[in-house]
Amino acid sequence: MMRIAYLNKVKMDEALPAVNFTFFNALGLAQAGVETHLFVQANHPDFSCGDVQSLFGMDSPPLLNWHILPVQKKWGIRSNQWFYRDVIKHLRRMHNTTPLDAVISRDPGALPYLARLRSRLGIPVFYQPHNFYVDLSLRPDLNPRNARKYHLLEKRYIGRLSGLLCLQESQAELYRRYFPALPVMASPPGFVRFEDYDPGRFRRRLLGYSGSLQLKKGVKVLIDALDILQNDGGDYQVILIGGRNQTEIKEIESYIIAKGLESRVEITGWISFKEVNTLLKKISVGVMPLTDIFYNRYLTAPNKLFDYLSHTTPVIGSDLPSIRDFIKNGHEGILVEAENGKALAAAITEIFADEMKYKQFVDACRQTGEKYLWKERGRAMLNLIRES
Repeated sequence: MMRIAYLNKVKMDEALPAVNFTFFNALGLAQAGVETHLFVQANHPDFSCGDVQSLFGMDSPPLLNWHILPVQKKWGIRSNQWFYRDVIKHLRRMHNTTPLDAVISRDPGALPYLARLRSRLGIPVFYQPHNFYVDLSLRPDLNPRNARKYHLLEKRYIGRLSGLLCLQESQAELYRRYFPALPVMASPPGFVRFEDYDPGRFRRRLLGYSGSLQLKKGVKVLIDALDILQNDGGDYQVILIGGRNQTEIKEIESYIIAKGLESRVEITGWISFKEVNTLLKKISVGVMPLTDIFYNRYLTAPNKLFDYLSHTTPVIGSDLPSIRDFIKNGHEGILVEAENGKALAAAITEIFADEMKYKQFVDACRQTGEKYLWKERGRAMLNLIRES
């Protein structure tokens, strides 16, 4: 049996997409038969794996071992470096007892520690990038202060690793361009299980969006499309399942009110995974109206896409390379020009024009989704690690 450690500085008791991604990555490895050790943080010292299980409404598999470290403050300084140092000490002790087969992290801040584990202990180490900092000339959208720090870390340490596990192929191609000698593999995320299909979804005409309400997510384009549909006599409702904070929520609320659509749009705010799942069962179409920026075009693998596939919900999304890595226009749904409310409205009208065609989209989502179950993603990740 392989033995793998997965570390992420994420605080598991915060409302962040990274919480879901981290838990499910480790879950997938454990479901694939790997002895998995997950190292994460929590703000509250009493926060435990039981709290995580309650949050997600599921039990951890026996092979998933939790190591939840309380956020530390030393000499008046609160830093993720304390977390990395403590985890590395723990990994050394573990490796000296029973060798580790691999260590994985999605944190650019962990790169120096990963490189050290490989050079000093010979442990294979893998970085799972969620962005791209190697060439900042391509990234005018980034905060210069943080970007510069992560740029230096990626430039200095990626070449010292065993390989990269990228979110999708377009991101992997970027890294291969700069690190041609390094194994760089696409290892997409996924979802835990298929949910029961609600046959009343088509007639409900409920358009759903799940996730952050940041401007780059394109939620305003969905509101524009709803406005067009209403003016044309369409009877649709929208539910925005998310909103990480009041700043995000108030901005989109103001836009909705200005359009006079407040009676047709519901915003839930950030809710638990269980609550998200309950609402996703009701939606007729899952919308991904991503704006056309570098991150959305080449780097993202949206959690919401896998949420939609898990419910076999037809998808309408922006026609960007990152999205085309996962779904095809006319198969699992419809891809439209980014930032085009008219095109989005037309696609919504098209998808509801024929219930038989709608059911074909549903069946295609089921077929495509099979390969994105986390158990299958864990096996795929395991194979990539073995081959590197």
